[in-house]
Parts: sequence; C-alpha cells; structure tokens
Amino acid sequence: MANQTHQELTMSALDLYLKKHYLNKAQFAAACLCSEADIDALIQAQLLAAPSYVVTDNAKILSAVFGEMDAVNTSAGAYFHPANVSWYMLALQLIEEYDLNAAPAILKENFIRDFIDGLTDMHHSAWRLDDCFTADDQPVVSGLMQRAEFSWQHFLLGTFGLCVAHPVSVSAIVRKEILQEKLSHLTGNGNKENFTSVEAKELLSVVDAFAETAMWFSPAEYPRCSRKRLVDDLRPRLLAAMAV
Repeated sequence: MANQTHQELTMSALDLYLKKHYLNKAQFAAACLCSEADIDALIQAQLLAAPSYVVTDNAKILSAVFGEMDAVNTSAGAYFHPANVSWYMLALQLIEEYDLNAAPAILKENFIRDFIDGLTDMHHSAWRLDDCFTADDQPVVSGLMQRAEFSWQHFLLGTFGLCVAHPVSVSAIVRKEILQEKLSHLTGNGNKENFTSVEAKELLSVVDAFAETAMWFSPAEYPRCSRKRLVDDLRPRLLAAMAV
C-alpha cells in the first residue's frame, strides 16, 4: 500500500490524465480482442487512426495537434481514445465485406460522404459555411471536398481522438469542429472582451454546446487549447456581460 501511494504521488498530472481518458496500446488491443500487431497493421493500412499521444522513453509526449512537449513522470507508450474501439470494429466489418485490399478506400469514401453530410446539416442548423455553400444554399463541391479530405487526414493522424470528447462517429467530429469555428469567428478566437447581454446569452448556449463536444485536453497542452480559450476563459466574460 505504501509503494502504491508513493507511486500515485509521483505520477504527473499528465500521466493521470492519460490513464483516466485513454487506453495504452496493450489496453486498446485487449478492448478490441486483438493483438498489438493487429492494431499496428490496421493503422498502416489506413483503416484505423494513429494514437493521439505517444509518450517516449526520454520523457517527451508527442501530441497529434501540439507536437513535442515535456512529459516527466509519465508512462511511456501510445495512447488511444476508447472510441477507437468502435472504429476498429467498423474496420473489421469492412474487411469482412470487401476484403483487406478494398476496405481502406471504402472507409475513406464513407468518411468523406458522412463528413459532407455533417457539414450540410451544420450549415443549415448551426453556422453558415461560406466556402461550402453559395448564397442561395447550393453546395460548393470543391469546398466540401477540401474540408472532408483535410479532416480525413487528421482522422488518420489521431487528431480527433485528442480534441473530440466522444469521436464515435463522423457527425460527432463535424459537430465539434463547426461549433469551434463558429465560436472562434464570433469571439475573435476567444479574444473579444466586451459583449452585450444579448450577445452573451446567445454565445453562452454555443459555448455550452461546444464544451459538451470538446475534449478536456492534457495538462501539457491545455494552456494553448481551444477548450481553455473558448470555454474556460470565455464563459466568465459572457456571464459577467449577462449580469450587467
């Protein structure tokens, strides 16, 4: 018990965050009922997202978004969002239905289709996408495809496992991305200081929706993350404006 207590005391906040919210590769493979080699093979085939974090033996953490940072007293390994279990199961279904060689192209095709559907829904319900739709709401195919292709690459890099709270579907990913874009645009990327009470009330509902979709981010990257900028720092200013 004494050793366990000492170990817990020496664990970094980063280590605690990773253990709470992520699975290391061995845990992820166990959750998928497969081997670590199977995980590596699917990542290599572009059928599964890469780990969102990698902690090296020399106390560095490699973030899919923020690059290399210090990671003292943090367990080395590759860390996957638990939602990737769903994506692993989807990969197996596609392999069974189409075979290993065809499955990656089908996964990408489905991802892009679903991403464009998600953009269309968010355009009509949440935020106008000027690069994806004309003034009379006709789709701009090049704009939609550019966003979808860009997001597909970030999906493979493990980006969404880092920044989306529940990345179990393409629609969940799109929702977080567009809510962040909306908030960033309306608040000067979270830097705007003064709001009317009407503005604050309208924005607070967007902040709350975004907070539900966004990950908490690790202590290593939190000072630079969207959640700090668009939720934790912004919400008090909005509440203060509503109280005036």
